[in-house]
Amino acid sequence: MSERTDLGPRADAGEMPPDLSFTTPGGLRHRAPARFGPELRRVVRPPLLARELLLGDAWKGVQVRLPSADVRDPHEYQALEAEVGAALTVHRAFLGSPYQGLFPVPVGYDMDAAEPFLIYATPRGEPATGLTHGISTTDQRIIERDLVLAVRLLEGLGLVHRGIVPAAVRWDGERAQLWDLGATARIGAPRTPWGAAPYASPEQRAGVGEADARDALWSTAQLMYELVAGRPGRPDGPPADLDAYRSLAQSVGDAFAPRAEDRPTPARLFGLLVPDPDPATVLMAGPDPLEPYRREFDDRLARKREAVGVDGHADHMQHIEHMQHIEYLGPTGAGGQGGAGGPGASVTDGYGGPRDGAARDTPKPSDQERGWLRGWLGGGTDRERGRNGRGRR
Repeated sequence: MSERTDLGPRADAGEMPPDLSFTTPGGLRHRAPARFGPELRRVVRPPLLARELLLGDAWKGVQVRLPSADVRDPHEYQALEAEVGAALTVHRAFLGSPYQGLFPVPVGYDMDAAEPFLIYATPRGEPATGLTHGISTTDQRIIERDLVLAVRLLEGLGLVHRGIVPAAVRWDGERAQLWDLGATARIGAPRTPWGAAPYASPEQRAGVGEADARDALWSTAQLMYELVAGRPGRPDGPPADLDAYRSLAQSVGDAFAPRAEDRPTPARLFGLLVPDPDPATVLMAGPDPLEPYRREFDDRLARKREAVGVDGHADHMQHIEHMQHIEYLGPTGAGGQGGAGGPGASVTDGYGGPRDGAARDTPKPSDQERGWLRGWLGGGTDRERGRNGRGRR
């Protein structure tokens, strides 16, 4: 970013900003001067707070944090724990793949801080709430495809997103990005009452049966109807005028079935939208080189749960029913930062591939500390890597 921002104290005012220390997704510690902006507006206020963040002199993102007064509340601590866990799981699964741009990019976290937090790269584009006046058929197809693809990829990780609403979907005119990963649940876990009509399926709102990836397809169909028709759909079945929107009826019409078993699977629906191989095969690429860091993260959370009196064997997803869907908006309500929000975002398309004229730089999982990942996502500067025994490659 080249423009100055009004985030916290300025060095040229004689007051240096405090350093913020965090662990990167690669498992390395990083420290940088941090300036904080005002709290960002949310659709429903959960226990977690969000604010703009400026690291160093140029890198801008979003910090999601738990206020210190709420740290000892096990339900609220686990709400942040769930979001950090889901964000890291998704990021590690798709880093370097064509699909990484579909999801928010975690930059760092610290669950042991006085106010535990998670840092994201700035969301791409604007919330889909600004599209509910109606969209073109071309945009419909792209958003539809991206959301069904995201649902299928999450299913491959054993997760279902329970919070697909306009506020959780970003759109930059080229690609969609699905946020609010704290709303995910483990597929097969007992459903708990979650979400609001018409976006949440009838079974999800009632909290009956087991979480199913097809719950997210109901939400996707409802979202697409609202974007196309300009109004919300029915909470218990297909919109009465669905046949008036032929392209929508042909693509996601079956996803409006009130029961999950009557809806198509994400793989089948994606196959109808895009004649490509099943995208979830990216999960079969090979062993996860970050598994040691994953275990370290789990160990840290286990110690933290013990310190705050939380049962480490409880399914923490059952304790955050009160969490709702997040909409990151800038302090003026303008939808936050679009486009080049995070590291590398200015040269990549929505799937992590290069835009026209940009060089490709998507490292393989075995090269986590090379190229672009030497920056924020890889855990700091080369100098810091030297102190950690890694040095230059």
